[in-house]
This record gives sequence, C-alpha cells and structure tokens, in this order.
Amino acid sequence: MRNSRTSKYRKNKIKYYVDVTWKNKEAVYVVVELPTKDVVKTFKFKEDAEDMAEQLMKVKPFGHHPLPKFLKEQL
Repeated sequence: MRNSRTSKYRKNKIKYYVDVTWKNKEAVYVVVELPTKDVVKTFKFKEDAEDMAEQLMKVKPFGHHPLPKFLKEQL
C-alpha cells in the first residue's frame, strides 16, 4: 500500500522519447515530452532527435517540472 508521501513523488516523472511523423511524404522525427505530450523539437534525422532526447533525460533543465511552453515548438 502506498502512502501519500511516495505517491506524491511518483507522478512527477518527466520523460522524453522520439516519435516519427510524416509531413509531405517525408519522415520528421519529433522529441515528445511525457506526461504533457508536447513536442519539444522536430528534426530531419533520427540520430539528432535521439541525441536530444537522451541529453534531456540525463540532464533535466527544470528538474521534475516540464519545460515551459515558450521553449517548445508549436505545431
């Protein structure tokens, strides 16, 4: 059974992953932030997107808080 102290800390996990979207019959790789499901940045190459997602997972710029809206791309 979880107490309120441990369940409070588990819900604030920020994760980043790479997803593929198609624009004009061309693959575009996007870095997505969870749990907000916002697009952080889009890339043409998969390696660049994976590097950014890996770097954001390693060094989280805002700790357990999501990135601000002005640092994310608007689709």
